Amino acid sequence: MIAAIFVPGLWGVIEWLFPISILLFVMVGIWASRIYLNFFSHILEHGSFDNTANNSLSQLLPSFAFAMIGVGLAAPASMSHNDVVIGISYLLSIFFTTGALFLGAIKLFMGMNDIFKQGVSRESLPTLWVVIPILTTAGIAIMRLSHGLHTLELGQGASNYILLTIIFSIQIIFFLMGSAVMKRMNYFQTLLNHQEKTPVTLALICPGVAFIVMGHFIVNKVIVASGIISEFGAAYIGLAFLLLVLQGFTGWLLLRLARKQFKYTD
Repeated sequence: MIAAIFVPGLWGVIEWLFPISILLFVMVGIWASRIYLNFFSHILEHGSFDNTANNSLSQLLPSFAFAMIGVGLAAPASMSHNDVVIGISYLLSIFFTTGALFLGAIKLFMGMNDIFKQGVSRESLPTLWVVIPILTTAGIAIMRLSHGLHTLELGQGASNYILLTIIFSIQIIFFLMGSAVMKRMNYFQTLLNHQEKTPVTLALICPGVAFIVMGHFIVNKVIVASGIISEFGAAYIGLAFLLLVLQGFTGWLLLRLARKQFKYTD
């Protein structure tokens, strides 16, 4: 804001600054995600979360951080006139904002449950108000994104754009959390070495198939529809190829797991 006020002609090159802004917020988002996933996977591996020491809403502070990243990423969507910038800004902002609200809802339930059981921690009393800035930040992001959606002129496809992006964001969040825990517990290594002898391993196939289907929806109904890439262009073919690779890997994993399970059953 200081630069916009005191740097002459800055608004004339604002479109060049939006991609830089997006890149910087994404870097912060990746950094924050790595920190949180490391903490999350450690808690789930060892079950070391102490309810008696967390009888507050301090657990919501990471959600506030992700909400701030989401609202920052929403700014280019509200001010840019470039469809590609708006589309990318929109997708990334929805991802972090959805993650903030989704994780926040879980942590709010956990925190209130511990507060009712243990009483609230005096040292953490200010966290009882942390929901207020989280919701305000999410509200600002939604307002910014609504401006971007109007600029994209998606018409009746706007509802599909929003809904599919939110669903895909939640899927990615679960994928990242699950992957972090499985990696910490060396699950993939033991799985490929035939050391996991349970039919539950076949449940790995369904998420792969579902992710592929939703990926095609996102590519065609969101990314192409918003003008980020053109249909059947080089980027489109590249994304479609990645989904085909995932489909091939899922099929290979299915055959490998099925053969192992049938052999174990015999």
